[in-house]
Amino acid sequence: MRRNTALTRIMASGVAAIMLCAGGTFTVNAAEEEPVKADVSVKAIQGLSDDFIGGMDVSSMLSLEESGVTFKNANGEVEDLFTLLKESGVNYVRLRVWNDPFTADGQGYGGGNVNADRALTMAKRATAAGLKVLVDFHYSDFWADPSKQQVPKAWKSFEGDADKTADTVYDYTKQTLTTFKQAGVDVGMVQVGNETTAKIAGISGWDCMSKVFSAGSKAIREVLPEAKVVIHFTNPEKAGTYATYAKQLSNHNVDYDVFASSYYPFWHGTTENLTSVLKNVASTYKKDVMVAETSWAYTLDDGDDDSNTVPSKVTADNLKKYDISPQGQADEIRAVAEAVNNIGDNDGDGENDGLGVFYWEPAWVPVGTGGKDNAELVDTWNKYGGGWATEAAGEYDPNDAGLYWGGSGVDNQALFDFDGKALASLPTFKYIHTGAVTDHVFTKIDPVEITATDSDSIDAIKAQLPSEVAAHYQDGVDETETVTWQSAALDWIRGAGTYTITGTTNAGHDVTVTVTVTATPAKDYVTDGSFENAENDKNWTIAGTGASITEDSGNAADGKRALKFWASDAYSFSATQTITGLEPGEYVLTAMSQGAAADNAAITDGVALSATTGGKTTSDALELNGWVKFDTATVPVTVGADGTATITITGNLPADAWGNVDKVSLVKKTETPVKPSTENLDKAVAEAGKINRDEYTNESLAKLDQALAAADVLLAGSTYTEQDVNDVIKLVADAIAGLAQKEVSSLTVTPSKTTYQVGDAIDADHDLKVVGNYSAGMGNVTLSADQFTLDYDFSAPADAAKVTVTLKSNPNVTETYTVAVTARAEGGSGNGSDGAGNGGATINPDTGEGDKTNGANGDKITGVLSNTGSAVTAVGLAVVVLGVAGGVSLALRRKRS
Repeated sequence: MRRNTALTRIMASGVAAIMLCAGGTFTVNAAEEEPVKADVSVKAIQGLSDDFIGGMDVSSMLSLEESGVTFKNANGEVEDLFTLLKESGVNYVRLRVWNDPFTADGQGYGGGNVNADRALTMAKRATAAGLKVLVDFHYSDFWADPSKQQVPKAWKSFEGDADKTADTVYDYTKQTLTTFKQAGVDVGMVQVGNETTAKIAGISGWDCMSKVFSAGSKAIREVLPEAKVVIHFTNPEKAGTYATYAKQLSNHNVDYDVFASSYYPFWHGTTENLTSVLKNVASTYKKDVMVAETSWAYTLDDGDDDSNTVPSKVTADNLKKYDISPQGQADEIRAVAEAVNNIGDNDGDGENDGLGVFYWEPAWVPVGTGGKDNAELVDTWNKYGGGWATEAAGEYDPNDAGLYWGGSGVDNQALFDFDGKALASLPTFKYIHTGAVTDHVFTKIDPVEITATDSDSIDAIKAQLPSEVAAHYQDGVDETETVTWQSAALDWIRGAGTYTITGTTNAGHDVTVTVTVTATPAKDYVTDGSFENAENDKNWTIAGTGASITEDSGNAADGKRALKFWASDAYSFSATQTITGLEPGEYVLTAMSQGAAADNAAITDGVALSATTGGKTTSDALELNGWVKFDTATVPVTVGADGTATITITGNLPADAWGNVDKVSLVKKTETPVKPSTENLDKAVAEAGKINRDEYTNESLAKLDQALAAADVLLAGSTYTEQDVNDVIKLVADAIAGLAQKEVSSLTVTPSKTTYQVGDAIDADHDLKVVGNYSAGMGNVTLSADQFTLDYDFSAPADAAKVTVTLKSNPNVTETYTVAVTARAEGGSGNGSDGAGNGGATINPDTGEGDKTNGANGDKITGVLSNTGSAVTAVGLAVVVLGVAGGVSLALRRKRS
């Protein structure tokens, strides 16, 4: 029973609302505890049962350990993976089982080399750590998914025989699970197949697949009657598929408990749709449901340099669903868990039919770097199977593993960093119960995107710039911030292009806007050249046989209708449209075609596109190269003073040749302008890049930045002129010439001691503090020894010495002050350098000589502390300390933080 055992505590705490359901079961509607402090922010899921499954598939773990990987907690301390998962709120692990992922001589295929024995080794460790186990039978020797359900090598002789396969699945499942039971493994669920969308163990078709499902289920019931039987599918985003699968399982009387789905946000639609399709299965067939696989990326870096599934196989838009960070992973896990929890109770037993969520391979971190260029790494992959596939896997899976074997494709989706240290997202399954809060630390502002056409005015584009943006913070509390954009740069948009400008919010955060300007389509003078409007069919004159304007959905180049043709005998046709009122000049006529001969052979000269103007005809062949293999014909057209052009599509084809013509277009020819040279502008920008920004005022630098932004925008355009280039060169040159030197800010030299006795050693680390606060608010800084020199004047009386400080960065700025030196009551001896390169200075009590050591090279510098002494220049840091007495203001140029 999946009931909340903490009900009494919740009622006593008074922090949760509780509702009594019809069946007498209580459902918790709020988290019972205050949110914990964490490094990610997670809102507790309301009504989540204590035994909601927070599971993880760690099937590759054994191979990773064998490859030298260790797993560490958030403090960097090495821990057993299963113990660490348990501490992080995980209550289940999922382990795949392949029949025989090895060659005849024992070389593993990779992906953890997880046969039944290796899965059992991990399962026993999981049980010892207090975790339940889901056994995931693939019934294959390697990866099984919608595109691959290869029969195991040992079953090859009866491939395709559903009855024999079902019998073998029963025997294999029963034998394997018996070893798990005898070993004391806490098996809570067993999967009969993995992502069996269209096939299982080489068997396809619902009649035959159901035999295999039922055979696996029977074995599970006999060995582990308390374990839940799971059937696993994917692609929940495809409308109607899950309803169909569940109906087929029901119609074929397959005995199972849990309808499981993979859900990866990169490909599988929204969480709202996930809830909808799974709830439909749960309510219609009274089954439990869950997500057996999910994940999200915390970085787009590649840990082992062998390519990752994300982002290489994912569209940019789908990467925006969650932040690419540990916080984004936490957000994704919570969203999927909430989607499953929202399934609710559909059979009236008072329990949520949404069992939980498994994160897929959160520990699959790299076992090395350098990819296939690193021979040592390749040897490690091949020896221990820590990559997704070894070179040996090609014997079993030649078309995938044989071509693309290598490392982990999901190391950037792990819940551990590339060194095996737990990310802040690892305890998310704990946080969805308790809630978690983090510090209010700024993380990012999403880039702004604007679209326009080259016919839009600059002012219209500027009007799209938002005055406010949402600044994201680590604790999940967004703040609205106003933006000041470098909008003047948009004045330099020239034609179609992708332009980027920056802005700064009132909180000092940077934000960017990308302006995508597309070219306005040229006017098309053909009336309904895509044949979509039936009312315009009259503009075409069709003659001959076999051709008509009609719907050809799925085959048309544009829309659903096209000029479609076919006849059982050899045939000829024509389709003509006359266009008048054209401006004299050069035009381009185009059209697209697809089709083939009866035997699907290509036809290169049976269909043609032509234009007739002033009694002259020009044409081009419309080739038929196969089904939806579109060819484009292009015909140059010169329109004369009469402003008339007749366009014609002709066909002369053999019997049963078929195809269509679509997207006929006649547009005025435009010349692509030749872009002027930007060499001098590039030089001006490069010159600006050499500027030492530390030396100039923010106001003058802002003008330079505006000029550089204008250069960036102009160079991204497609139609700028030579005058435009020269104008922006002048902007940049003027901005450089107008750079203003910064005003000097004060620093204060503060001593910790104002009086020394002859013979005292000088403490270089503690006796001098040179700190200050810049007027622009940069905060406290420390003046290092290599930024100034000290001159000692010992001509003063014995009880005082003058010290002059000169800044190396500005030799015109000097400050002079004194330090008191008093005689000791009793004599003593002095020390020289401490020998460690720190420098030191001592006043000799007998002779009055000051032995001072250069902290950098140990050379002695001597001065006489007397009325007739001499000036000495001190070079080392220890000597810096010697002269300080009282405060003094120093001048220093502002340094960049």
